[in-house]
Amino acid sequence: MRKIQLTDTEKKTLEEGYKNHPKAHFRLRCHTLLLSSEGMTVQELMKITKTRSRTIYTWMDRWEKMGVIGLTILQGRGIKSKLSAKDEGLITLVKKK
Repeated sequence: MRKIQLTDTEKKTLEEGYKNHPKAHFRLRCHTLLLSSEGMTVQELMKITKTRSRTIYTWMDRWEKMGVIGLTILQGRGIKSKLSAKDEGLITLVKKK
C-alpha cells in the first residue's frame, strides 16, 4: 500500500489548490493526494476518482518529483499542429478565407 506523506506546508498547499484552482483536473489531483495522506488506499481512491491505479501512482510520482507543478497538465500532450511558424504565407492565406 502506497501512501503520500505530507508536511503541514504541503498539506496547506494542496488544500488551497483543491479549494481555489480554476482547473477541475488540478483540484481532483490535489484532493486525491490529500485523501492518500489521510490513509486511503489506492483502491479506494480509484473508486472515488474513477481512474486507474496507474494514473494515481503517476500523480504521486509527479508530486514527489516536481511538487505542485507536477499536478498540472504538462506540455506536449494533444494533437500537434500541422502548421509551423515557417508556413506564414499559408497561414495568411487561410486567415483570409
